[in-house]
Amino acid sequence: MLALTNAVENSSVDPVTPDEIVAMLKGGGDKPHQIRALFSDASPSALYRCGAAVGVGPQAILRAYEKARRETAAANPELDLALAEPY
Repeated sequence: MLALTNAVENSSVDPVTPDEIVAMLKGGGDKPHQIRALFSDASPSALYRCGAAVGVGPQAILRAYEKARRETAAANPELDLALAEPY
């Protein structure tokens, strides 16, 4: 969780809570700049590890990334590659 918190807070002056990170991993969240930072700056392995710890699977994370890409212009080449694989 710390790696994801750092990824978001490095790009935002607003603090982020663990509950907000979990919501973003599930495709929610109400701060677009934090959503973009999470999916653009965190590594897929960190996203997947944190997701597994809180019961959010890789497919749900990829769906959340697709939404973040559409709505916030998030960009993560490694997640783009994962999306190219059937899930």
